[in-house]
Order: sequence, then structure tokens, then C-alpha cells
Amino acid sequence: MTIFFLKSLLSLMLLAPAVYGMYTMFKVFGGGLDSARPEQFRHRHRAAGYLFILIFLLVSFLCVSFMAASRSEPSPRAALHILLALTIAALLIVKVLFVRSFRQLYAQAKVIGTVIGIMSVVLVGMSAGYYLTISRFGRDLTADKSVFYRIRGPLLAIERTGGPGVQAVRTDRMSVERGRTLFASRCAACHDPLSTNTIVGPGLKGLLKNPTLPVSKHPATAESIRFQLRQPMGRMPSFAYLSDEEMEDLIAYLNTL
Repeated sequence: MTIFFLKSLLSLMLLAPAVYGMYTMFKVFGGGLDSARPEQFRHRHRAAGYLFILIFLLVSFLCVSFMAASRSEPSPRAALHILLALTIAALLIVKVLFVRSFRQLYAQAKVIGTVIGIMSVVLVGMSAGYYLTISRFGRDLTADKSVFYRIRGPLLAIERTGGPGVQAVRTDRMSVERGRTLFASRCAACHDPLSTNTIVGPGLKGLLKNPTLPVSKHPATAESIRFQLRQPMGRMPSFAYLSDEEMEDLIAYLNTL
């Protein structure tokens, strides 16, 4: 089971306590219950809240670990996920404070709880829903860029980057020449192919002959370069728009440096 698939399954599980927590909250605040029932639903709401926090922390751990291992800039979609998750965490803290310490604001807790539940559904739909759809519920591993990450110690450690399976680097003259042309138009303004001197990014001479890539320190392999082009670090822009053919031609040229 890959990290992204595990995270997606845990995210789906997050929906259960989120939805049930909203239901029990509505029963307490507006369900027309007899005098014995509200306390019962308060206990259920509290249990759902504890379960929600536990799963939320597990998912957050996997996300933070993946970012620490990949050392890549978050994509716009990932940045939105981070914003939603931080907002949910902040609202949870505020709700607990209202319920535990600031009882005069207790009535506002139901509004905050409703917002947390709705945002959780949106967050899960955008992350787990998206991944499980494009991966055909985990059957297509090419959609999972974490496939070669594994747990080591408190966080994830990188084992190998890229999609499953190893593609051979092209060595034919036509591929190398197409890659040279592509490098000149897209990469040469920032990277010197003939030295290791820095222009904007590091020089790339001997790129695939070194043990690691110069910035990410990922293993110097074609798989790592494919990963770097799709999820770059620092100021490097993403080249995920390149076709598979263009990417392979570019790597063929880089292999000659």
C-alpha cells in the first residue's frame, strides 16, 4: 500500500466522525430531545470529536512526512489543501476553547462545528476523492508519486523517486538532438550544461554521473529527474506540461553532459 493510497483511505474515514459529529450536534442544539437524551448525544459528539482529531493527526503526519521527504514546492492544489487543513485545525482549537473555557461563547460552537464539518467534506473530496478517482482506487500506481517512499524513523525517507518501473534512458542521436534543442529553449537560461557553475540554477555538467542531484539530493537517476521536472524545488518552475516524449528526449540529452 502506497503512502498516498493510505492517506486517501484515512481521509475517507475522516468523513464518518465529521458527519456524525454534525448530526449529534444538531440533535443536541435543535433536535427537540427529552431531558435524558441531550447528555447521551453530547457523549457521542465528544467521542466523534476525539476520533476525528486522531485521524486528522494521522493524515497530517503522512502529508508533512511526504513534504519533508520530497522537499518539493507544494502545487497549487496542495497549497489549497494545506490552507484548508490549517483552517480546520484552528477552528477545532477555537471550538474547544469556547466549550471548555469561554462558556459565554458556547452558542457559537455549533456554527464553528458546522463549518468544520463542511470544510472536512470539501478537503476530503479534493484530496482523497481526486486521488482515488485518477488512480482507479489505487490500482493505477503511476498516479502515485510517493510509490518509492517508505517510513524510516519518525518521518518518511526517500528510497527512489518517480513512477513504478524503470525506463531506460534513450541514447539514439535523434532523441539526444531533440533534447538538446528543448534544453536550449527551456533550460539554458537558468542552467549551464557545460559546467557546474550556477546561473540561476546549478550547472548540470556530469548530472547523471554524480551520486545525487545538486539541489534536491535525490539519487541522480532518470526517475529522479522526471520527478524533479514535475515537482521542482525552490525557484525552479514546474515542467509537468512537457509530454512524455519531450521529457524522455530531455533526459537523453542530460545523460550526455
